[in-house]
Amino acid sequence: MLLKLTHTTDLNYSDLISESVMELRMCPRQEQDQHRLSFTLAVGPPTAAFTYFDWLGNSVHWFTVNSFHKQIKIVATSVVETDRPRPVPQRFKDSWPLHADFDYGIYDYLHFGGPVVESPALHALSKELAPTEGSNVGELALAMMHLIADRFEYKKGMTTAASPITDILAKGSGVCQDFTHLMIGLARSLRIPARYVSGLVHPDAERFRGFTQTHAWCELLFPSGGWIGFDPTNNCIVGPNFVKVAYGRDYRDVPPNKGQYTGKDVTETIDVMVHSDVLQAIPQELAAERVQSLPVPIYPDGKTAHLELVNQQQEHQQQQ
Repeated sequence: MLLKLTHTTDLNYSDLISESVMELRMCPRQEQDQHRLSFTLAVGPPTAAFTYFDWLGNSVHWFTVNSFHKQIKIVATSVVETDRPRPVPQRFKDSWPLHADFDYGIYDYLHFGGPVVESPALHALSKELAPTEGSNVGELALAMMHLIADRFEYKKGMTTAASPITDILAKGSGVCQDFTHLMIGLARSLRIPARYVSGLVHPDAERFRGFTQTHAWCELLFPSGGWIGFDPTNNCIVGPNFVKVAYGRDYRDVPPNKGQYTGKDVTETIDVMVHSDVLQAIPQELAAERVQSLPVPIYPDGKTAHLELVNQQQEHQQQQ
């Protein structure tokens, strides 16, 4: 599948801020079954953006804005080709419990931490799976996914991205981050390596929940088949319409954007929109990677700009 993806983020502030430092994970990974053909990052106010690979090989861009401003706009545009047929997990011959000699790099994907916490409720849910020695790991993974999809409701506003899985277990509802963290918790409780994946999903007849923004799913390690993707939010195996951006132990390792700003008594609002199109051919003159500027204003004289902003707010209130 050949996809063009546009990921737009608008950050707005209630008053002027003097400095912003941002770190982004919006550039799709290069994988054996996923090829990034082009990536363009546009940022406003105009500033220089730099890139590096984090400890897991995810592409990270970062930038600073050091002039007074009250808005940041980020547009990440990618062209990605996926060759990812949906596997049939139960056909893998791996049996439970796993006795593979995992190397040290798998250690973090077997242990609890951050939002993926142990609890009596998690262990009670894990016992419902009732695996026995010799159980097929693929069937066990599918049972985990179906259990979560059947038992928990997709509902926004109940949790945050950093909520521990005890929240979804107690409330019975959450969003894709919660569903993913919960399946990771179940897998790790059964000593199956599991990792968190952030990315984008092109809608399949609009049956996918959470596709209008960034999405999350998990991957479980099969000794005979490698990392296999499961989307408990949509109760499906990851296929060609999923684009992987970053992976890690949990959400803490892979947020699309995070940073800090300097401003007194300022509140921040964020608006995210993702649009995707299926392309019939690779566009001409693709740039492998480039950074562009967006015409978002800055205010060199912060004091004057602050007074102008106050006057605008007063005029707006009088009109109402």
